[in-house]
Amino acid sequence: MSKKDAPIIIKKIKKAGHGGHHGGAWKVAYADFVTAMMAFFLVMWLIATLSIEGKKNVGQYFRSYTIFKGTEAGGGQGISVLQGTPVNVNKEAGDMKIGDVVRNKLVTDLGKIIEQRLDELKKQILVINADEGVRVELVEKTGSPIFELGRATLLPNGNEALKVLAEGLNSVPNDITIEGHTDSYQYPREDYTNWELAADRANAARRALIKNGLDPERIKKVTSFADVVPISANNAYDPINRRVSILVEMK
Repeated sequence: MSKKDAPIIIKKIKKAGHGGHHGGAWKVAYADFVTAMMAFFLVMWLIATLSIEGKKNVGQYFRSYTIFKGTEAGGGQGISVLQGTPVNVNKEAGDMKIGDVVRNKLVTDLGKIIEQRLDELKKQILVINADEGVRVELVEKTGSPIFELGRATLLPNGNEALKVLAEGLNSVPNDITIEGHTDSYQYPREDYTNWELAADRANAARRALIKNGLDPERIKKVTSFADVVPISANNAYDPINRRVSILVEMK
């Protein structure tokens, strides 16, 4: 066969591209990036609208809480109140009401631990969401005393209640005040009155809380009210007036 009659063969060489067809994966990644940037700028905008006090509160919140427990927390205590709990925003002042979130969570947590751990004694523990903070009243009732009669010696009921309360109070780092109260029955000794008895009982509660793990640095005041601030104002001799009041301060 002559060269003239030989068939012409055309060979096409396909050069390697950039990894072939990518599909739409890059679009998903790009959308995620844009969403993340939008969230970032939204957070920055919200922070910019906060007052100086609001920014301090936010900073203090994240310095004080962690979503981990124990040694995993790196020194933090308890569980973050952000988990499952909304943070209220005051639109007029621009401040985040983090104190209210902490307060409400503490009331809920204490209620749960008292319900689960203290059985019948739970009827003698009042958890009150007060203006100055969360107040826990450990009261006496007929047939179920907390202290020995006329003395500051804790009975098993009192020790058990304070043990459980110490565990619950460790979920927040706030300062604590402990108050002692009596009923209006007068102490028989002239040199030792209801004022001294209430003070000694408050100190006995302080020692029990510390023994069960409460940081002593958190206790800022121990005071006596004798019988001047009764719960049952209509009956000054009601056993419910004999109590130890633990105030977790919330500003």
